[in-house]
Amino acid sequence: MALRLAPFSILMLAATTALAAAAACLFIALSQPWLGVGLAVDHDTGQVRIRTVAPDGPAAALPIGTAIDAIGGITISAGDLVEEPDVAESYASLRMFFERQDALHAALSASTVHVASGGNSQELAPGGHRPLTDLPLVFWVQILAGFTCLMVGAWVWSLRRSELSATLLLIAGTGISAAAFAASAYSSREIALPGDVFRTLSAINHLGALAFGVAMALLFLVYPRRLAPLWFLWVLPAAYSVIWALDTGWILLPGPAEGYHLPTVILMAGILAGAIWQYRASRADPAARAAVRWFALSVGLCAGTFVTVVLMPNLFGLQPAVSQGYAFVLFAMLFVGVGAGVARYRLFELESWAFSVLGYFSAVLLLVLLDAVLISFVALERPAAFALSLLTVALVYLPFRERLARWLMPKRELDREALFGHIIDVALTPAADRTMEWRRVLQGTFRPLQINPSVRVVREPTIAEEGLALDVPGIAGLPPLKMSYAHAGQRLFSPQDRGLAAEICTMLAHAIASRDAHERGATEERTRIARDMHDNLGAQLLSALYSPAPDRKDMLIRETISDLRDIVNNAARGGKTLEEVLADLKVEALERLSAADIRLDWHDDCEDGNRMLSPNAAHSLRSILREIISNTIRHSGAGRLRLSFEIRDGIVDFRASDDGRGLAADTDSNGNGLSNIEARLLALKGTLALEDAKPGLTVSARFPLLTGEMA
Repeated sequence: MALRLAPFSILMLAATTALAAAAACLFIALSQPWLGVGLAVDHDTGQVRIRTVAPDGPAAALPIGTAIDAIGGITISAGDLVEEPDVAESYASLRMFFERQDALHAALSASTVHVASGGNSQELAPGGHRPLTDLPLVFWVQILAGFTCLMVGAWVWSLRRSELSATLLLIAGTGISAAAFAASAYSSREIALPGDVFRTLSAINHLGALAFGVAMALLFLVYPRRLAPLWFLWVLPAAYSVIWALDTGWILLPGPAEGYHLPTVILMAGILAGAIWQYRASRADPAARAAVRWFALSVGLCAGTFVTVVLMPNLFGLQPAVSQGYAFVLFAMLFVGVGAGVARYRLFELESWAFSVLGYFSAVLLLVLLDAVLISFVALERPAAFALSLLTVALVYLPFRERLARWLMPKRELDREALFGHIIDVALTPAADRTMEWRRVLQGTFRPLQINPSVRVVREPTIAEEGLALDVPGIAGLPPLKMSYAHAGQRLFSPQDRGLAAEICTMLAHAIASRDAHERGATEERTRIARDMHDNLGAQLLSALYSPAPDRKDMLIRETISDLRDIVNNAARGGKTLEEVLADLKVEALERLSAADIRLDWHDDCEDGNRMLSPNAAHSLRSILREIISNTIRHSGAGRLRLSFEIRDGIVDFRASDDGRGLAADTDSNGNGLSNIEARLLALKGTLALEDAKPGLTVSARFPLLTGEMA
């Protein structure tokens, strides 16, 4: 039975392997003889000078800036300090470099070393090993970059080990970590390493870099779609194994440029070709296109930059623009991005960002190529060549890039005013046709290929199926919908699409709620008007029709006209304030009591007369007062009526007292007036009290006043 490790065990095994490799590189770097100097080439004179001196090192007495002519009798040249030996013009030059490294290391391993500078010679005693604190930052940068690449590759493979794409990513991560670890040991050397050790580390560096390139090229041939037959997946590794063997053995090929740099550049071109091929093959699959965009962006930006600024200059005989050690950070960035893509962590915002990054990367590439051509073939000085290249990129390439962006990626501006109008149209559409109008709004905004009923219940718009779909929740009676293939299938739904959908849903919900509230208010108002006309106007007109007394007939007609005026005014204005209602009641009371030769004493005290009264509250207050005045006129025989209103904290305290005959022995004989008042107060959750004042009758009422906001 095959042993199947858990993902955590795989990660621990990968971390242990990486730490063991890092420890081996650290041992190689620290086990070399040490002078405690940092050497650099003076580009003006070509001399090797002391750049830094360790205060506690064997060469602490040498002043900074001193030119070093020879160490241990071996003349020092600028070529001895190169960071990467494969910049040699030929394998013969590379062999000579390793022989000089071996000789220098042997000289430094002696008990004493003569350092010649300016015709003078000083005898130094090199340290037996290099202190840990003397290692430069570039050593740790390469170790960390290699560790990151290996761990990301192992992490993705541990989760998806049955997929070929994850295996290829693990191979690529292992290869780049081997290249970075090997380079950390020799690129951070003080002066020299043993020739055999140096050559072995360089071969491991080349093997790792080529393994990375081959694995990445194959990755674009199998993911997200299989584009090449299985046999071809073996041909490419076999061919590059032969190339690495020829490069390592220094046979058949002229030098590192043909044995390593050119094959690496060809691999990079193959990776880009595979990305384009995948992009064309996945034109009907937005999810696959998103993966291709992400892979191409990560590999093209990071590995492409490394090839452009580190390897390609060697093809033109130029010094790399960036230290190879620090350039390994690009590979760590690459693996974080590609690892996220293979693990299917979808980043849906690639279109404009990817184009911008690719455009600026192309600008850097063009700048480097123009600079190399001007220096190599036009024989311009480096400052003049760089200035002319920069001017060409700024004046020619960047304007062309902007035009290309507008042509390839036209921005569709969203007319929010028109969109808001469409949403209001949906809200005002009858419920039977509202779903169709809602679909039209979504179609016009997101242009999906399909809009179907959704089987998922979501509370807010949600990206589904790795960006292929966007679920829209049900809103105010509208069914939940599922939009598929955004913008006619050209891309995935993005977080911006989700945010816009949430905004649209919120606006539609508010619009429908506002419409429903308006409809409820209009219905309630129509019901109130109908009730008032039926209960009050109809009853009053009927009473006036059959009343034998002319004065009562006139009174009922006046009350009917007053009520009709209030109904019309309230419908037009939406109600009256408390002060306006009391003023109308006072005028009406004066007219009725004056016609009956009864004097009115009126008093009102309101804390907020500007509060709006609902039509129901105003009507109830008017009805109660009318009943009291009617009873006073008909039954009391009074000559004076005192009315008092005191309103505090929304509570009405009403008091009416007259100087008439007072409360009769049989209150029912006074008619139904008091019973009507009591019924109205009960509906208003108020209380009624009658008191025989002798002479006269006092009626006290207390009830809450419902404002327009509360009604």
